[in-house]
Order: sequence, then structure tokens, then C-alpha cells
Amino acid sequence: MISLNPFLASTLDQIPRLLGQLNRNPGSVSYGSFDRAYWHYRTNDISCCRYQEAVLTLALLYTNDFAGNGYYRDNQILEWLRAALRFTATIQRPDGSFDEWYLHEGSYVGTAFLTAALSQTIITLKTNQIVVPELSLVGETIKRTARWLVRAEESTVMNQVAGAAFALAAAAEVTGNQTFAVAAQKLEQRLLAEQNREGWWREYGGPDIGYLSLAISYLEKYQKLTGSTSTTTAILKAKAFVGAFINPDQTAGGEYMSRNTEYLVPSTALPYFGAIKPANLDDRYLCYILYNWLGTGLEVTPQKIVLSLGKDYFPDSAFFRVANERYFLVASGQKGGSFRLYVGGRVYYDSGLELAWHGRCLSSGLLDPQNEVSFGGNSITVSGAFKPINEPLMKTPMAVVFKSFQLLFGRFSFVQKAVKRFLRPRMISYRKQTSLRFERRITYQKNQVEIIDTIKTVISPEQVRYGLKSSYLAVPSAKYFTEQELMKNRLVPTESIEKKPDRLIITRSFYFNHTK
Repeated sequence: MISLNPFLASTLDQIPRLLGQLNRNPGSVSYGSFDRAYWHYRTNDISCCRYQEAVLTLALLYTNDFAGNGYYRDNQILEWLRAALRFTATIQRPDGSFDEWYLHEGSYVGTAFLTAALSQTIITLKTNQIVVPELSLVGETIKRTARWLVRAEESTVMNQVAGAAFALAAAAEVTGNQTFAVAAQKLEQRLLAEQNREGWWREYGGPDIGYLSLAISYLEKYQKLTGSTSTTTAILKAKAFVGAFINPDQTAGGEYMSRNTEYLVPSTALPYFGAIKPANLDDRYLCYILYNWLGTGLEVTPQKIVLSLGKDYFPDSAFFRVANERYFLVASGQKGGSFRLYVGGRVYYDSGLELAWHGRCLSSGLLDPQNEVSFGGNSITVSGAFKPINEPLMKTPMAVVFKSFQLLFGRFSFVQKAVKRFLRPRMISYRKQTSLRFERRITYQKNQVEIIDTIKTVISPEQVRYGLKSSYLAVPSAKYFTEQELMKNRLVPTESIEKKPDRLIITRSFYFNHTK
């Protein structure tokens, strides 16, 4: 029997919450749906396909005997797993794809990641000689999804491409169709070609640690399944980049990254137990990714995260990092000098400047590769334009129009692509600029860090916010709470504000003379 470790324990702790998401009523038409908002609250008009990835968590629970696992070989778990597999087949679209957020979406990520989970579930059951009638049904479902993935394209979010590569390789293993294996190899080659020399793949224009850890987990699974060694160097480079941005509080990345995530998806390549645990996840992502903690815990125990000391500048991503015996500082040039500073168990967050400006809220901290960034000696300077913060909400009139449009026209593939092209820049990667300019200079010394912000317009200090942990992008797996955010854990700088005829200058200084 496998001994209990933190990966496994944190999984078991959340299984009651996971099963609470599952429709366990045999007489229900949605028996087997993990989307509680769909089958129970009845506020969703579709059952989100990605919730069904939880079938893999159930399969691993059912087939693995480890300390504390009361779900092992329990026939009720097997029955619920079978129900979930049957329901999953019913929500597949005729073209083989699945919907994650809205009707007729044809979601690339949803189809890829669900295919990966379904294929792993089938492999797990067969490996353990568990034969159920649903194996044939799910096999046909996987064939259709894999055919769709072979034809589909994704160029903006590379963790999804990594997931698709593994999904196609796993589909080939399940179905015996070598066309899928060839398509997987092509995606593997593309990933290797598009990896940045710093070790990351682009996520809406820049690196993001949470999604990079997810890409690593898929590449590792791909390598184990196919025996390919081509991805070894790529995984090592990606792992080294991740290691540079694991914060002292065991979060990873954060609002200074492209998509603001702070979690680490564990794998045997990244066997770290970060601050964002399954208990921190919302119900949606608990269904999506819980099996990563479980699967990793079945193979390894957590390794201790050791921070590397030194000063680093990453020119392609414009990240600046200083780690010494006194403090840990990391800043992003492409996000307006957004930074974190850790000292002696406390932290200071800054997601850029925010202005209350003529009825709008503007920010300097939104991702912008056009920012001017200079690094030299002991400082980094960033200048750029403020951008309006947009948070388009799905209010009732818009919901009626959008859902009606999707109902009537969304089934056509060219419409699906057009809708995605329309939504992505408005929901996730908007970069509309204003004429207002800023400059931020971050200087570090042995016993001091100083931030000087210059807002190049006439403005009152009362219109400016700073020192905030804020994130406005529509990234579903971000904004999870950690205790470090409480005010008792915050650093307090020495501040001064200077008003000039054409600008406002804000200076913050942190002193570490008494820090060990």
C-alpha cells in the first residue's frame, strides 16, 4: 500500500467537495454531470465539458490502494464513474468537439483536455483489468474528439497545444489510430520550435508560471506515454524558468505574469507542494485539475522548494529578479513594473498604478510588450501608457443577444472562429492605450529598495491607487486567496509625494537594516 503524503492527503480532503459537484441521481437526465450550476442550480444552459475531467480523479481513486483511501474498489464510486462517462458522451457536439463556456463554442482547450482525461481514464481502467460497458462508448467519443483536434488550430495559448499533443498521443494509444500519433508528433515539434530561449511558451503574449507548470505536466505525460526523449531538454528549460519565480510564500508567479496565476500544477517533473492547494481552488478548477495532485502523489512525495539567490534579468520577458539574504524582489517590465517584494515573512504587492480618471479607471499594470524597458546596474526603468480597465459583464440584455446568436448561428465552424477572435482581445488580452504616460524606476541596494513613480499629467494624489494586488483579466484560474494577502502580513514602505505643474511623483522606500 502507498503511504499517505501531502499530495494524496490534500486530494482526499477535497473528495467530498468534488462528489458534491456530481449529479448522483440515477433517474436524472443529467446523471453523471459534474457541473452543479447546470444540473442543480440550473443557471447554466450547458454542462461545461471540462468539469467532466473529474472522471480521471474517480478512476485513480477507484484503482489505487493508498493509506486513507476509502474510495478504493468501492462499487458506488465505479457506478458514478460510469455515469459520468455516459453523460460525457451525450454532450459531445456532432463535429466531435465540446463546449466549455457557451453553446456551440467548439472549445479547443475543452476538447483537448477532456480527451486527455478520458483517454487516461480508459487506460487506467484497462491497466487494472476493469471492464465496463462504457469503454466502447468512450472509445468512439475519443475517436471523434481526436479527429476534430487533428483539424483544429491554436496559436495564442501554448499550454493548450501541449495538452492537445498528449491528448492525441493518448487517443492513439486507446484507439490504435496512428493518424492521431502522427498529429501528436507534429504538435510536439511545434512546441519545441516555439519555446522561448528563456524556457517559457507564450500565454496571451508572455509567460505565466501556473500555465507553464500545466504545460510541463502534459509534456511529461506525453514523454512517458510515447517514449519520446525530444521533450527532455524543453521540460528542463521550462522547469528552470518556473523555479526562478516560485515566491518565498510558495506561490508561483502572480499578477506580474501574463495571466496572473499563482498555482503550481504538480507533476513528477515539478513535485512541489505550493501554497495554492486543492482546498484553495474553486469548484470549477477542483474538477478540472485535482487529478494532478492525486496522480503525482501516487508516484512521488513533495520536494522542498529551495529559492536560488542572485540577480537575474530575462530580456525576452523583461523580468527582473533579486534574491538575497535580506529580500526577494521580482518585477515585470511588460506589466508596467508590477512587482512583489518579500522580506522576513512579509510581502508588498504592487500591480501597477491605478488612476481614477474622468469616470474611468486606468492602469499601468496591464501586459504591454510596447513598454520601454531599460535594465542596468542596480535598477530597472519602465515607461509606457496607461490603459483603461475593462470588465465586460454578461448583463441580461447582452446575454439574450449572445445566446440567441449562438443558438442560431454558432453551430457553423467559421462563426465559432470569428466569435473567438472577437472575444479574446476584449476579455483577456485587451491593450487599448490612452495618451497618459507613466514611468517607474525600481532601484535596489543591499539595505534598500526604492520605487519612484512619475505620472506625467496634472492629477491629484487622491486619484491614484498603488500597492495593490489586483487582476482584471478574465482568467478563470487566477485570484485564489492565500493568507499572505492579509494586512498583518504586509510590508509598509516610507512614502513621499511631490506635486509638480505637469506631473506627480510618488516615492516608496523599503529599508532592511535590521533584517536578517
